[in-house]
Amino acid sequence: MTRYRWLLVSLGVALGMGTLLGCEEGLFKVKNPGRILDEDLNTDRALNAVVVGMSADFSVVFDDIAFIVARLSDEMEASGSYFLSTRARHGIIDYRDTDAYWEGIQRARFVAEDGLRRMQKVLGDAFNGDPRVARAYLFAGLANRVLGENFCRVVFDGGPDQPKEAAFERAVQFFTEAINQAQQAGTDDILLAAYGGRAQAYMGLGDWSKAVADAQRVPTDFVYYAIYSDNSTREYNVIFLETHQRHEMSAYQTLAHRVAMERGSPDPRAPFTDCREGDCPNAQGADGSTPHLRQEKYADRGADIPVVKGTEMRLIEAEAALRNGDLATALAKINEVRTFYGLDPIDPATVSGIGDLRNADENDGWSILDRERHLTLWLEGRRLWDLHRWNHPFLEGGTIVYPGVNPRASCLPISQSECQTNPNIDQTQNCQPFAAGG
Repeated sequence: MTRYRWLLVSLGVALGMGTLLGCEEGLFKVKNPGRILDEDLNTDRALNAVVVGMSADFSVVFDDIAFIVARLSDEMEASGSYFLSTRARHGIIDYRDTDAYWEGIQRARFVAEDGLRRMQKVLGDAFNGDPRVARAYLFAGLANRVLGENFCRVVFDGGPDQPKEAAFERAVQFFTEAINQAQQAGTDDILLAAYGGRAQAYMGLGDWSKAVADAQRVPTDFVYYAIYSDNSTREYNVIFLETHQRHEMSAYQTLAHRVAMERGSPDPRAPFTDCREGDCPNAQGADGSTPHLRQEKYADRGADIPVVKGTEMRLIEAEAALRNGDLATALAKINEVRTFYGLDPIDPATVSGIGDLRNADENDGWSILDRERHLTLWLEGRRLWDLHRWNHPFLEGGTIVYPGVNPRASCLPISQSECQTNPNIDQTQNCQPFAAGG
């Protein structure tokens, strides 16, 4: 039978089946079930999907924020050709560039917070102790923490702009509820993640005694991740895509590169391939000139990104010790981290003192802590926050390959979409083009 005759016979059979089945359920008739109504989510079974949606919305924006943080800070050189990459590598970003990041993290925050209100309504007396509730509180805390760490000012639900501390205060409240709920539900992973998240939020508020108290509860080997998958494009890890399938940022001449040259191989916390020597599609970045040193921390589209780690908790303890003038304790905590990653400990005899970040001595306590946080939290969306809160010297025109403006941006501004729709924010403070030196 020829292909043409086979198609005719197949079509005839299909039409016959359609007649037998009737018009409404024929082969070529699809019955639209309609949109899922809001009230349809008000069932116990639907809450599983509601909480998965909180996780998904957080992950969708978190890797995007980690990607812009890497290009805007000293983690990676923005070696690409995107318009934003060409600005970020000089340390430039303003309200016209941040719609996706602002809207994404606000969506993640609102979905978690509003989802909790729905869960209270649906579960009633069964609300307390439900493991889904603990997880929902955790995502509400994480979204607020990420908002506070990365944006210059924060806004909640159409209200006025506020200092970033307002987001950290909300994060503390949600993490505290996550802790209470996780204790009742017996979900140890949520419990430890919430303690770690609250330690991060207390650090943002400058409450170091409470930050240390929470950090001490988290073991060094603990990690809680934002989840990614190669199941669909929405679930892909964008850092992998932009370094393996494109060449939009490179480790060339960064701290990760310098440490690798000193050691003879990359630090295990900041692995990369030098594409001038490795098996890569292109040895140069998308800018056509910067050597492509491809990150390997996220080696596939489904690679998860840490949001809370025990190793960071040790570094929180180390920083608190430095702030109290206790160099010995700070080094001991730093060496716990280095030992965990299989690295040689730092010999206290080689450390010149506590020092400060504006000191040229790379062997003082603050410079060591700076390097250890940089490498331990590499490509996890945390570096810009450290630069901001420390008023780091890199902000003063710091350069990797491309020259930096002075001062470089240290946080993401409120977005253009918020500026255009919210009459309650200060337009003069928040909605202006970037001005170096301003």
